[in-house]
Amino acid sequence: MNPDRAIGAILAASLALVLGIGAWVIWRAHHPTAPPPTPTASPSATPTETATATPSGVIPAAARGYRLAGTVVGDVTYAIIETPQGGSELLRPGQVLHGVGQLLTIDENHVVIDGSDGHFEMQLASAPTATPTLPLATPSPAPPTRARSASESSPLNAPDRSAF
Repeated sequence: MNPDRAIGAILAASLALVLGIGAWVIWRAHHPTAPPPTPTASPSATPTETATATPSGVIPAAARGYRLAGTVVGDVTYAIIETPQGGSELLRPGQVLHGVGQLLTIDENHVVIDGSDGHFEMQLASAPTATPTLPLATPSPAPPTRARSASESSPLNAPDRSAF
């Protein structure tokens, strides 16, 4: 087979494939597939536990001013708790937050602490933001100007040489 014809045949086959894929994509966009069937409840031999809500209670007075600034949940799990003095403590489950209680569990957006008044939760909270007020800018003085020197070379002082 002639090499030019082989290249032409390969290009024609490639173009046909690209056009076919494009047509299939457009057809799929206008004919969506049916959603997957919703799972139905099947009777189970053993009853599953029902989740019960436990009241989170009121934060004890000793914990007021503390803020859960962040959590990390994964291979290493810890919580970052901001103290009322503006510092922060990095705690793992089982460690004690001085004056507040022992950190029991850490989840993505909250921690459970066992304090002297019982268990309570701290939810992830954003830090208060203060809007800084900047002083009004005073205009800077203009740079000093100087008179042009007669020996300065610039296009403005250059003699017109077009007439020569």
